[in-house]
Amino acid sequence: MAHRGDKYRRKKRIMTKTKGSRRPHHDLTTGSIPSHLIRMTLPLVIGLLANMAYGLVDLYFVGMLGDNELAAMGYVTSVTMLLISACIGLSAGTSSVLARASGRKDHDAIVCLSTSSFYLTLLISLGLSLIGLITINPLFTLIGANEAILPLIRDYIVIWYISSIFVIAPIVGMAAMRAMGDTMTQTKINIAAAIANVILDPIFIFGWFGFPRLEIQGAALATAIARGGVFFAIYGVLYYRFEAIEFSRAILERFREAARSILQVAVPAAATNMIIPAGNVVLIGIISGYGQNAVAATNVAARIESLCLVFFFSLSAVIGPVVGQNLAAHKFDRIEEALKTVLAFCLAWGAVLAVTIALLANFLAGQFSDDPYIIEKAVAYLYLIPVSYGAYGFVMSANASFNGIGRPLPGVIVSTLRTVVLPLPIIYFASMYYDLPVIYGITSACNIVAGAVSFFWVMKTVRDLRPEPRPATQVSG
Repeated sequence: MAHRGDKYRRKKRIMTKTKGSRRPHHDLTTGSIPSHLIRMTLPLVIGLLANMAYGLVDLYFVGMLGDNELAAMGYVTSVTMLLISACIGLSAGTSSVLARASGRKDHDAIVCLSTSSFYLTLLISLGLSLIGLITINPLFTLIGANEAILPLIRDYIVIWYISSIFVIAPIVGMAAMRAMGDTMTQTKINIAAAIANVILDPIFIFGWFGFPRLEIQGAALATAIARGGVFFAIYGVLYYRFEAIEFSRAILERFREAARSILQVAVPAAATNMIIPAGNVVLIGIISGYGQNAVAATNVAARIESLCLVFFFSLSAVIGPVVGQNLAAHKFDRIEEALKTVLAFCLAWGAVLAVTIALLANFLAGQFSDDPYIIEKAVAYLYLIPVSYGAYGFVMSANASFNGIGRPLPGVIVSTLRTVVLPLPIIYFASMYYDLPVIYGITSACNIVAGAVSFFWVMKTVRDLRPEPRPATQVSG
């Protein structure tokens, strides 16, 4: 076995010498920090906008079917985001170890870790799909869906569970690309897939061009097909262009070790990411007490919010590789500079968003429903919560930075504070006496508190990582 592993490593060293120039790795340990952040973030913004357009386009066309269908999408979103967030933890673990391997210029490790992350993704997505399919009715009943909504939820979620590998695996594959400094390729792929989804949605939902009218089921099918295209494109690029995937016995022999290093970051990062949608599931349960239209209103505003937060999502996806590569190179000053730059970006863009969304709130909410109650409550959400977007944006980047340096536990604590410990007890009691906008206001305040905590904590963590200076040698006279 050892002989085969040595043969594999010799083969890869030859590949590195002969074809290494083809691999589009970017060195983030030199050059301007703001330039790296902008170069990587801007294409990712476009790509994530395209990626998030799946849900928004689904919501737009499904909203034409009726308010029950709109509410069903609200429940579906709260659960699917929980599962996706768990797998974003796997992508965080993959990005963390790959960024550090890239910072060391160790292509053998990059191949082993990328391929092992793919195997892990296959196993995890299969398990989540099986569990999801047998818990549809009890889970959605638990969070407040009524008998009229449950069949609509099932129509969508069954297709989503069956095709979940097409959702989850590309998230991990794109994290591998980002760890090596490339965000442009995934952007192009996501744009093409979003266009495909826009075309397929009305065809399957309304039965255009002779296709059967599938309604909410059609939205799920269109998304599954588009995301399937993303799956094959992402892994094709990783295999042929990055040379970062290798299906061989040598990789399988090293799978356990590679999986352990990925999961050391991935498990707590998954907990961090799952806390947010898990808190949202509980929140949806509380909001259900205000009625199904309150759930629909919150879902409309949250989908609009997802597009507004795309810059922060992109920045958090970029800061992890920047931190990881510079940590491997022992360049701590660059890590601190990157975090301060990210904070300035977040606060400035958050202020712009808050003002812009407040001015457009009525128009935006009116695009998804004609119901006056739904519009009114969605507008209240869009007035109150965007005030905290700058702080929330930095929480995302701080959590990604903790993952990048291989210390994900503080991110778990901050996210728990932001989504569970601070808001849920207050919201629960407030819901007994106050209307829905008070719930939104509490959420906004908790984002601001968490943003302040995360800044001081991540800066202290980076400073603690610096090696202690050696005492000067004293010469006796």
